[in-house]
Amino acid sequence: MRILAPRSSVISLVTATPRRRLPSIIKDPQGYKAWLRWQREGVQARQVPRSYQEALDEAMAFWTHYEQVNRDFLPDDPVYSIFRSGAALSTTADHLGFGASSTGQVRMLEIIIGGEATASAVNRIVMQLSGNPTGQTAITPEKFNTHSPAAAGVYGHSSTTALSGNPKNVFAFNAFGGFVDYKYPPGGELYFKDGDELSWRSASGTSTCSSTGIFEEL
Repeated sequence: MRILAPRSSVISLVTATPRRRLPSIIKDPQGYKAWLRWQREGVQARQVPRSYQEALDEAMAFWTHYEQVNRDFLPDDPVYSIFRSGAALSTTADHLGFGASSTGQVRMLEIIIGGEATASAVNRIVMQLSGNPTGQTAITPEKFNTHSPAAAGVYGHSSTTALSGNPKNVFAFNAFGGFVDYKYPPGGELYFKDGDELSWRSASGTSTCSSTGIFEEL
């Protein structure tokens, strides 16, 4: 059995950074949050996660710290995640669906998808807007802080509503052990609002995957 070596994280980087070099969290909490994300990008450019689980573990630690900043300074910007484990992709139904509330906005922060195929199989997943979900199975978003409010949007899987427009993102990967870990950079996030529904759906391939979507309600 191969034992993975311990890996550093942006959290340890923050604690090791001289305070004079940190953005003022009190004067500019949004700037501090963006700084955290850029620092994380720098760490992971040198230490890329080696598996779906490793990417997920690192993400849980990072976004928990990030959400504490929200609780303390920006309580109207809570962060959540939804998961789906060991489910076959479909070209006609959502693997995961994200629905903004009728007066709210959602900002996608990170996408993690892990393939579980037993043989080589290339799959292509699109992130694309759709209409009101049809036949959706609800998923209750997980909070990153117990003091966060309940999510206001509607989230789930297996909606068969037709996709509209063009894909916002496209990810292709080999589900035979391959995985995707995409972190939206500050200023380059995917937003949707006012009842919009974002669908994760296969454009090609029906391999079994586990997926996590991390997002912020604004």
